[in-house]
Amino acid sequence: MDCNIRNCDNEDTYDVKKDLLKSVQFSNGIPYVDVFILTHGDQDHCRGFKKHFYQGAPEKYSEADKKEGLIRVDAMWFSPMIAEQHSNEDEDAHQQEAERRLALHRKGDPKKDNPGNRIKIIGYDGNADYEDLNHLRATPGNIVTRFNDRNQSLFSIFIHAPFKEHLEALGDDKKNSTSIVFQARFKNSPYQEGFSTLAMFGGDSDHTSWCIILDKTKKYKNEHALYWDLFLSPHHCSWSFFNDRPQEENTVPKRTSLEVLDYKRRNAKVIASSKKIVDDDDNPPHYEAKREYVKKVTEVNFLNTVTYNVVNRVPQPIVFEVTTQGIVKPKQSEGAAKVIGGAGLGAVNSASKYGNG
Repeated sequence: MDCNIRNCDNEDTYDVKKDLLKSVQFSNGIPYVDVFILTHGDQDHCRGFKKHFYQGAPEKYSEADKKEGLIRVDAMWFSPMIAEQHSNEDEDAHQQEAERRLALHRKGDPKKDNPGNRIKIIGYDGNADYEDLNHLRATPGNIVTRFNDRNQSLFSIFIHAPFKEHLEALGDDKKNSTSIVFQARFKNSPYQEGFSTLAMFGGDSDHTSWCIILDKTKKYKNEHALYWDLFLSPHHCSWSFFNDRPQEENTVPKRTSLEVLDYKRRNAKVIASSKKIVDDDDNPPHYEAKREYVKKVTEVNFLNTVTYNVVNRVPQPIVFEVTTQGIVKPKQSEGAAKVIGGAGLGAVNSASKYGNG
């Protein structure tokens, strides 16, 4: 989900691309990911896509591409919102690759379902450009259990956003707030009813988006989809999750945002993907936003990516292992993050009408 791959020209920068190549799978020497989800098109969520991920017909992937370590995306999850905003070359490259794949479906090309051509449309959009491809669409309330053309019994995703209401509630200048929002669900056994770990991802979604999510979730009796063990703080620990910015003029957190955080489970953790959070005027990350998160999970369970695990001045990835006891801090290891299924707590993996109306 998302990427922010910088050039590692100095020793103080973690080599994300190198770590990715240790993490991903290979097919005939070609590195690939099963699914790539771009929550929205801001540069700090797609930086490096054009340079490090392969674009084009998969059968044309060359030896030169292999030497460059270009990562093939077997299946894209594409929000039409991205089609309505073009702000950087990585976003444009992602859009062009999505349109290439969608064109294969429109033409009924026999290669449309091959790895490297697969695509799923996520959520609603503000125009009718993709109505003819609704058979590829997953909307809020859908539970996805099939990834890269394979059914999964230990992993699923509940889609929360974007909603139709997002288009009406937010202006054109806030389209990043219409990010893809989802709950990732991890199981230990396909026979258990619940989930060992629940992780919530929301891109740059703001308090208005979460208010709609909360309202719809309750309306369709899907509160199980709000529980979380890991919560990636939206917009890099910005105050926008709690209220409008600037915080100095909107000092009181919205009730709905605080209620979303109350769906935390035992020993839940908030992750702030941001620079070091200090008491200054920055937003994001915002110091008062951090304080609100800490009130909910305690200081020890608020983790900042740039300060949590630093080796020789270089921040390291935050890695969790999913076990029968839920998430635990894994033993120190080099290379990739690996997630293992764990024991079940939580809700039933069932179909839903949520958001379809």
